[in-house]
Parts: sequence; C-alpha cells; structure tokens
Amino acid sequence: MNKMLGVLCLGLAACDSSLSGHRPLQRGMTEREVTEVRGSRVPDSIMMLTCGTATPTPFPCKVYVYDTTLRGGQYSPRLSVVFENLRGQWVVLQWL
Repeated sequence: MNKMLGVLCLGLAACDSSLSGHRPLQRGMTEREVTEVRGSRVPDSIMMLTCGTATPTPFPCKVYVYDTTLRGGQYSPRLSVVFENLRGQWVVLQWL
C-alpha cells in the first residue's frame, strides 16, 4: 500500500483548479492556510505516509483527505492534499 501511495504522490501533478467559492490551493501553503481555504473544515482523515518511494530519497509526507460533500445543492469531489515537511513546517506539495 505504501508503494502505491508513493507512486500516487509522485505520479500525479498538482491541479490548478480552485475550490468552489474560495481562493485556489497553492504549492507551499501551510496547514493553517489550507484550513482557511477549506472554510475551516477539518479533514475527514489525515494519513502519515512515505512519499517518493520510487526515488533515491523517500521522504515523509502527510495527506489531508476531504471526502465528498454536498455544498449548495452540488457535490464537491473528494480532495486529497499532500504536504511535505520543509524546515519543520508542513507545506502543500500537491493535491489530487
């Protein structure tokens, strides 16, 4: 499973679409900034993983998972935000 998630972390590029009614996610955002972008919504789950397992230097990563929700009469798709630890702070690497 870790291998599959590592490939997922590396294999998908960050999308540049915005979240409905909010400013878009951006690489380098902190956990607090992502929480603000998501309207203070708490993630449905948080996973600690090892990303980059197919590279010479795997690294720890954190994934916030927001499950599908009903907003304004429309379903918002599931969102996974992948963070990496840079100098002791978790920042957005990509989102899927």
